[in-house]
Amino acid sequence: MADIKKGVRKYISEFTLNMACDYIALMQQEDLQRIKDIAGDAPDFHIYIIGRRPRITLDPKTLKIGDNIISGELVILIEGKQIREQFATRNMTGIQNLKIECPYPNNEYILRREDGEIIGGGKIALLRGTGTQYAQYLDLEVLYVGQSYGKDGKRTAANRLDAHSTLQNIYAEAIRRSPDKEIWITLCSFEPLILASFDGITGRYGTTVEEDDAHRKKILNNPITAQQQINFTEAALIKYFQPQYNKDYKDTFPNPAHSTYSECYEVDLNAVCVEIDTEEIRSRLWSKVITADFHHICQFPLHSKEERMSMFEFNVF
Repeated sequence: MADIKKGVRKYISEFTLNMACDYIALMQQEDLQRIKDIAGDAPDFHIYIIGRRPRITLDPKTLKIGDNIISGELVILIEGKQIREQFATRNMTGIQNLKIECPYPNNEYILRREDGEIIGGGKIALLRGTGTQYAQYLDLEVLYVGQSYGKDGKRTAANRLDAHSTLQNIYAEAIRRSPDKEIWITLCSFEPLILASFDGITGRYGTTVEEDDAHRKKILNNPITAQQQINFTEAALIKYFQPQYNKDYKDTFPNPAHSTYSECYEVDLNAVCVEIDTEEIRSRLWSKVITADFHHICQFPLHSKEERMSMFEFNVF
């Protein structure tokens, strides 16, 4: 093997394992049972993000119901102050003489037919999230990132969160220190993708053509196990967002000494990447170190700049 010099790629062909979020769901703790009830039909939600945002309620005195529109006035609590916002959404039921209730504490609604039969309902905050106009108070501050996989991937985030001490601590502290905010849970399912970069121009590499060919075959013939994919996805999100309630991985990812994602080093990947888009749930993610955005890409080289040139760097000689 040739000496690898700074600014020179190790291989002609370099690879990154990219975990892309393909399904996402936003809910509160009491809604987790619904996910468990449809376990066979639900996506494999192995990653969960615990976040918080301002409490959103609806003033029931302002409710108006038409054949096509349901409208009213939202009350958003931000640092002890009430902000009121006019709200309108389409009446998707197609039912005339629809009745809507918003019982105290006015953060949930119930839809009834004229005869009293319940036909739907949900959280006021989720109802607000269906609008086309984005509201900044829907942003979620990332407080904790966790994972659940279990044997053969049979344990999902919904099962894990049933008796999750950190979640209970976050809820308790939120009520005590920020009663004007609510805790929300984002469940995520990820699909692995291999990203490849081929340099056929510079002619300067740290390995031979034969070594590059062997490396390429090793990558393609030895996929990273699903458990280790989830392990590094969790670690990458923690390192990226630096959540308040996480301890592990904040300062130690990536690290070849971590056995939980050792396969990434064994097949000699150049980097790992996690991609998450939350536009579908109308909530941007943010933390004290990351600006609020719908789309986040957490990209981490597995080697130092001195050891290995990143596949996302390009030198023109």
